Amino acid sequence: MPDLSSFFAPKAIAVVGASERESSMGGLVLQNLRSSSFEHPIFAVNLKGYDQVFGYPCVRYLREIETQVDLAILCVPPEVIPRVLRQMGRLNIRAALILTGGLARQLNFNPAMNTKIGELARELGIRLMGPNCLGILVPDHHMNASYTHLDALPGSAAYIGHSAALGSALLDWAGARGIGFSHFLTLGASADIRISDVVDNLAADRRVKAILIHLEQIRDANRLLTALRAASRSKKVLALRTHSTDALPNGVTDIQKIDAEFFARAGVLQVDTVDGLFGGLEILSRSKPLHFRNLAIVSNGMGTAMLARQNLLRQSGELASPIESDYIRAHTWYTEETGGNPAILPPQSSGDDYVGLLQQLERQPGLGAILVIHSPNRRSDSTSVAETLLKHIKRSRRLILTCFLGGLTTQEARRIFDGRGLLNFDSPTEAVNAYITLSKHTEAQEKLRETPTTDALDFQPDHDQAKRVIYQARRNRRDYLTWPESRYLLRAYGFTLVDSTFDTDFERLVSRLTPRFFPAALRIVHQTYSYPFAYQKTPAARWRGSKIEIVDEAALRVAQSELIEEKNRRMPDSRILGWAVQPMRRKVDAMQFSLGITRDNTYGPLIFFGEGGSHADMLADRQVALVPINSSLAKQMIQRSHGYQVLLERSQDVAGDMKVLIQHCVALSQMVIDNPRLSGVEVNLLLQNDAEPIVLGAAASIGEKLRPALNPYPAHMEEKVLLKNGKTIMIRPIRGEDEPELKAFFGRFSSEELRLRFFYSRLKFEHLELATMSQIDYRREMVFVAMSQGLMIGEMRLWWDINRNEIEFSIMVAPQAQGTGLAGRLMEKTFRYAESLKVRTIVADVLPENAPMLGLARHYGFESVHEDDIIRVTKEL
Repeated sequence: MPDLSSFFAPKAIAVVGASERESSMGGLVLQNLRSSSFEHPIFAVNLKGYDQVFGYPCVRYLREIETQVDLAILCVPPEVIPRVLRQMGRLNIRAALILTGGLARQLNFNPAMNTKIGELARELGIRLMGPNCLGILVPDHHMNASYTHLDALPGSAAYIGHSAALGSALLDWAGARGIGFSHFLTLGASADIRISDVVDNLAADRRVKAILIHLEQIRDANRLLTALRAASRSKKVLALRTHSTDALPNGVTDIQKIDAEFFARAGVLQVDTVDGLFGGLEILSRSKPLHFRNLAIVSNGMGTAMLARQNLLRQSGELASPIESDYIRAHTWYTEETGGNPAILPPQSSGDDYVGLLQQLERQPGLGAILVIHSPNRRSDSTSVAETLLKHIKRSRRLILTCFLGGLTTQEARRIFDGRGLLNFDSPTEAVNAYITLSKHTEAQEKLRETPTTDALDFQPDHDQAKRVIYQARRNRRDYLTWPESRYLLRAYGFTLVDSTFDTDFERLVSRLTPRFFPAALRIVHQTYSYPFAYQKTPAARWRGSKIEIVDEAALRVAQSELIEEKNRRMPDSRILGWAVQPMRRKVDAMQFSLGITRDNTYGPLIFFGEGGSHADMLADRQVALVPINSSLAKQMIQRSHGYQVLLERSQDVAGDMKVLIQHCVALSQMVIDNPRLSGVEVNLLLQNDAEPIVLGAAASIGEKLRPALNPYPAHMEEKVLLKNGKTIMIRPIRGEDEPELKAFFGRFSSEELRLRFFYSRLKFEHLELATMSQIDYRREMVFVAMSQGLMIGEMRLWWDINRNEIEFSIMVAPQAQGTGLAGRLMEKTFRYAESLKVRTIVADVLPENAPMLGLARHYGFESVHEDDIIRVTKEL
């Protein structure tokens, strides 16, 4: 985590380029610092040699300031910035906030300028925010180091954005509504410090309860996703995404699907508007946990309830299953019309009537949330209903949203709920929209913490064959794979392909055919269609380049002539590479699916899935997932597609077919992790009820290596070691699938042994905690586990502090493995890992009574220092 204390809590500030000219940005910054009552020294710097600027002492050069400056705010012309940075380097000023306007716009024409500034700052050991940023506001520190036209109110939410213009407007918008911030800043062109750095820093600040983000450009999706995933485990994180270009990855037509997948994998709630940022924050802050993503609707009117139901279903929300009970049948109306959800109470229902129905609904184990709607009328007093409901809702463990419709007679009812910080809305539409927001955030948190299954991990890829195929294409200076090469690649990852014979010479191909190939399909293999997504620009008019239902050799020759003629008419410049013949395998009940690999310049490799076949709108149906995926994430991607609905309708074994599709999606994920040069793979898969699934056609292309947004499992760190007892075990990084075994591992220790490890007595470990401990980000922490015949017998957990360049560790060895030398093996593994990161120090905090741990530290040369109630052991590498 980067240390940004010089930006957020500086002890002395210098404003370079400040004057009292009306148009002076530096002058505005000084006035804002003064109006915010900044409590530490402030200096102005201006070559014109003023004595003071707005009451603050002014000098010509930074070196004339006798106080050590923590933060320099640069409001100077772009060409002056390098000279100021060199002065800062000589004076050991390590933080620069560049507010200079116009620099970021010039960078659009001269990107080297931004790079030059960033490189110079890194060379001098200076961290930069900006250029072209709004500045930093930290109300708790009485700091407004910006050129904004008003100050920020104090609060517990932090805002980080790219656009100074949007940031300024948003600050005004929030101020009018009384919304405060713990931190407010925009980063402009981000020559050095990026949003991911700020997110990391704020995630460790206990005062910050929520982080709001506006993203324009993402330069390092892997780094950002790492930071967001870490932050969203303990904070409410919401993001607004805007795009400066309309560039789309091949084979995908909707960039919003990719954005949604990115933020969902990060556990972040994505919103579409500025209102959505703050509305979403308010909803998340006031809500109780949503354990199941479904909604029950209760109302004293049919029309209002159906409005809510229609809005829910239109947004793909899920209705809770209705409850069958004598009480509900006796107290509700229109059960046949609504199916029991919505549940309609009589118009005259009292607060007690509502509570009685809520108590019945809350007994349903799988119920998620309840929306209560009340319409005013002469026989039911809204205020009385609100007062009765309030007492029940405050006690209830369920998430309950309320909506008091109307205006004149429901004002007091709304005031009662709003004053208690509950989720109350003016209309059913607003209430349902709020529920959808909560549901999306819950889904993102489930993706963040879900435990993958091992169903799709049973294939053994032929890595060598795949690498040979790609090497051959590169050696021949091709960026596509030939027909045989694509098939070899897929076979290496467990795909079964339809029988096929291929040849560059048509006559030679015909001579090899046997009767089993007829009726046949003939495909003309030419260069354009050797690339995946060849139909991207005109998908509706795509040509398949094949003839089907060919009954004999004579018909085959006719088909060849027709294909050549049509190819020359459609794609005259595409070189013919050969011919392929396949026996016809299509059946009436067969289903086709399109799946494969594509890549996005921002988000990296993607897996896609959707309905296939000549009559399907493949591009519209395709769903995407970030690499790597596991079986659970593959299943979710498949279920989002229209192809999944086709599968439900036509498959005779949905569970079995789903398992196959999941396996293939995970195989593709592993394929692109193992072979990062793959830029595209497109597979047309035929799924049949009475036979194994087969690939009818495939195409693949290659390019430069591209890193995934998520860090894949580091298989190269797996290692077999021999223990003193003669047993060979595996030491490897932990996987998400290890959660059940991790729980069992902790269960093998006594409460006292667990206290020595966790520093407090405990016996139970809940799913969310175990998921966090097993689903780690390999870029920022590491957990090595020792496995023996499927059992976890040891764990070494490591945390890397990049600022101190040190690793902190904790170690546990199961009782049955103690005395076997396993602890030493884990320590040696840790030393090698630390050396690979060029870490300077390894440390651990140990309780004084933990004699085995202290003995291990002494054996490996750690030095011990008593600090309060612990002993810190340290080893310099």
